[in-house]
Amino acid sequence: MFHRYGRARTSSERQRPSQPTAGPGGPRSLWVFAGQGAQQPHMGVGLSAAPDLFERVRSVAGLDLAPACVLDETAHWDQPVVQAAILTIETASAQACRARGARPDAVLGHSFGEYAALVIAESLTFDDAVRLAVARGQAMAGLADGSTAMAAVIGATNEAVEEVCDDLLRSGVPVHVAAYNSPGQTVLAGTREGLALAAPRLRAAGAARTRTLPVPFAAHSPYMAAVQERLGQALEPIRVDPPRVPYYSSVTGDRVRRPDEIRALLVRSVAEPVRFRQAVANALSEGYESYEGSDGSEGYDSVLEVGSDRPPRLLGLVGEICRCDVPERPPPRLCAVAADRDAPDGRPFVPTAAPAVRS
Repeated sequence: MFHRYGRARTSSERQRPSQPTAGPGGPRSLWVFAGQGAQQPHMGVGLSAAPDLFERVRSVAGLDLAPACVLDETAHWDQPVVQAAILTIETASAQACRARGARPDAVLGHSFGEYAALVIAESLTFDDAVRLAVARGQAMAGLADGSTAMAAVIGATNEAVEEVCDDLLRSGVPVHVAAYNSPGQTVLAGTREGLALAAPRLRAAGAARTRTLPVPFAAHSPYMAAVQERLGQALEPIRVDPPRVPYYSSVTGDRVRRPDEIRALLVRSVAEPVRFRQAVANALSEGYESYEGSDGSEGYDSVLEVGSDRPPRLLGLVGEICRCDVPERPPPRLCAVAADRDAPDGRPFVPTAAPAVRS
């Protein structure tokens, strides 16, 4: 769940920037995958791998995604359909890049985007990820009664938002931090009444604005306990392998290697905050330190958002994280891919200035 900064370049601006200096192993790329909110009309158009994957979803889960990927008003929040569609389009976009010789040097996902990241890291098979997406979506659909919601908080520090939430919780108002998206963007989850009470306090704490998100439940909060139980059951027969490339969890923000830890984190993820900011900052910092004998000047040449390009959902956040959390490192090139024609390097993205973070 995220509110986005930045914009894609216009056609007149799409001049590819000069290639950053590569490390000793050649150009290196961190691939990121968006979660809920990445759905958009006409998903999958221009992806040659999509039809075969649609057929796999039909075979595995009985869902016909070909018309659903248009995502009209009826299908837009049909949870099993939406989650399976996001997974499928992100996987098809990654396959378009791979077919043209690109490979990720590390992966991470924002919330549900972790499932596509794990498929590309060869920790989960696509079929098993579909099964988990459908189980997760069905459980979440049962909680979409409109009594809870989510809101983005723009311009206040994460710490200031935490203080407001803590004060409200102590007074019996259930509002929780659901996502740490960037230094200047936090997402909250709670009852609609609680979020309404929080809004003026957040503005007093430095928020430039708050925005209710079109989400009919309180994801990444204690309200998701029933989803955790259902997802844990669905995971029991699923094989989880060690990731073939570095994988960063958006639950902890850290690199995760062990299958048992990945399994546990997938269950935890639905009821705990998304730590996208921490995961990106850690991946970028560790990427610069991963070369044996590195002098600290190397790292990831690009961050590629895979599967959402019109507009990208995460790259504005990544740009802010680079400026604020790893300012000593050369900024990577930010690109997005959502169709065969964008692969393998993606379309360049230039963030606009984010609202100033106020304490």
